[in-house]
Amino acid sequence: MNPARLKAIVFDVDGTLYRQDPVRRAMFARLLRAHVDRPLAGLRTLRWLQAYRQAQERLRGGPADGGDLAEQQVGLACKWTGAPPAELRSCVRRWMEEEPLGLLRPSVREGLPELIAAATRRALRLGACSDYPAAEKLHAMGLAGFFEVVVTAQDAEVQRFKPHPRVLEVALRRLGVSNEEALYVGDRPEVDAEAARRAGVACAIIGPRHRPRIRPGCVSVPSLGRLVEFIG
Repeated sequence: MNPARLKAIVFDVDGTLYRQDPVRRAMFARLLRAHVDRPLAGLRTLRWLQAYRQAQERLRGGPADGGDLAEQQVGLACKWTGAPPAELRSCVRRWMEEEPLGLLRPSVREGLPELIAAATRRALRLGACSDYPAAEKLHAMGLAGFFEVVVTAQDAEVQRFKPHPRVLEVALRRLGVSNEEALYVGDRPEVDAEAARRAGVACAIIGPRHRPRIRPGCVSVPSLGRLVEFIG
């Protein structure tokens, strides 16, 4: 896209604003320590969390069945594991939403502060869209004040996981910009780049090394800092 036409940048959250690998390693160690005297309970917790993630992937590729997306995900995980719904929700809340918060700020991606500063200088509007609740994560990273719009798959207007484009379309509508005036930044080509393609939005995929162009309108860059050069 032409940088001169850019009015907004929308970011994915997990894996894009922060590096997931160190957070996952630290969380695995924390989970083991919490269950050192109860190994069977620890194995059960791991099985429930794995089923919850697998349920997301199942729902990601299929049509919406109607109803609440979060409850559909919990329902599938409970069906596969036999977990009581209330206990599985509590497990997910603790180990996927609360416990990682203190680990996010040290794992913020290199170049993000510079990119936000450059966007602020250009008066670009910033949004975030995620398949998981994101407001607490942005606050934990010290970023909440920079994002005008935060949209998640669980929002009433969305109720779909990426690569369905709805979460991105809702974010753009709330920001008041067209798809031709926005850049979407993610970390998964098969999910984020595909959602951007369906929404008709230019896309940058963050990766460990500069890879060839993924598709027209989407590029892979090694770091968020490289986007500072793009937006000027």
